[in-house]
Amino acid sequence: MSSNLIKPSILSHSPKRRVIASHPILQPIGDYFFQEGIDFDKHEGIFGQIGPKSGVLQGAFAHRTCRGAAAGGARNWSYNSIEDWFRDGIRLSRAMTHKNALAELWWGGGKGVIARNSGVGLEEGDTPLQRRLVFEEYGLFISSLKGCYVTAEDVGTKDEDMSAIFSKTRFTTCIPPGFGGSGNPSSPTARGVVRALEAAFSHIGRKSLEGATIAVQGVGHVGSNFIQFLLEKRVKRIIACDVDPQKLQVAEKRFKEFYDGKIEFRLTKQNDHSLLFEDVDAVSPCGIGNILTPQTIKNIKTNIVCGAANNQLGDPAKDDKLLAERGIIYVPDFLANRMGIVNCADEQYGYIDDDPFIEKHLGDSWENSIYNCTKLILDKAKATKRTPQEIAVELAEQKSFVEHPIRGHRGIQIIESLIKKSN
Repeated sequence: MSSNLIKPSILSHSPKRRVIASHPILQPIGDYFFQEGIDFDKHEGIFGQIGPKSGVLQGAFAHRTCRGAAAGGARNWSYNSIEDWFRDGIRLSRAMTHKNALAELWWGGGKGVIARNSGVGLEEGDTPLQRRLVFEEYGLFISSLKGCYVTAEDVGTKDEDMSAIFSKTRFTTCIPPGFGGSGNPSSPTARGVVRALEAAFSHIGRKSLEGATIAVQGVGHVGSNFIQFLLEKRVKRIIACDVDPQKLQVAEKRFKEFYDGKIEFRLTKQNDHSLLFEDVDAVSPCGIGNILTPQTIKNIKTNIVCGAANNQLGDPAKDDKLLAERGIIYVPDFLANRMGIVNCADEQYGYIDDDPFIEKHLGDSWENSIYNCTKLILDKAKATKRTPQEIAVELAEQKSFVEHPIRGHRGIQIIESLIKKSN
């Protein structure tokens, strides 16, 4: 990857049905993902750099920009290989295309991916100044992409990081409220997942979440807010786990005073997915993705899986069918967790208390609200003997090719200009 902030390295799918690279060393990588055909889906642009001072691997993935600029959060995560880094960005950006289209936002699908176990600045023991440098570099990197990708807060990033990014680029959302932004989107995200879960309960004939037992995997910002909203819905019991003892301590402190005994918290090891196997009314993955695989699905006892985690299916083309074969209702994650992007995507239009633009996604009156959209997809899946994932992807794909009514397919024009400039 280039360390030049002005000319990031590029991979792009061309109309000639091949992947073109800005540097010969990248061509085999592009060819590999194109020929494999599992995750790569004619992505319009993949951009990367190694921070010139931090040495941290940073990327921006633009999947499809018909509806608008590629939009999606910047994930700060550890990766075991460069393939894992690429694959995460490729999958997540495609999921954002589906999420934004299904939510009928005028945005395309994109994702930022930062390898925190590369370079200096993001690991435990690094200083706040070193961390800020990484995100300032990332902001300059995003500016160099000329607006084809707009970043946001995501897993592993926080308000201070978004401030650092914002200091170097205008192409970001989830800006702290002090700078006129919408801040952390975890609360509305959690509200949206509750609405999707209520729709799934309604689909099987239950009137509400009252009296239900829910297993929650992950108690970070979204998971803990999700627990709060579940309690407000008068669920009977919650079993929650996390691999991070600090997050568990924060959650236990938050809920102990009022709900001691109603919630069971568990500290689990990495790759321990035993919580998914609890005999409960619903399982809600709210941490990492890639947890619904043949190895885990065969042991799941619940009837409903509905959570906030991205990319829950190990293989989206197969694992949804394994769930369906076992009679397990799976609510597609890009449907259930849409409120994160809905809350922050259009910050430039200002704010209204109880904003009708936001609230319509959480209500019952709009036909495309989370609740109604979930009901529609689950009902259609049952009637056609297909999976909810198949129905949701089909609807999202159709909507994702609708071009922005004013700007048209501007994102690809920007990407093509970047490619021309890099040659």
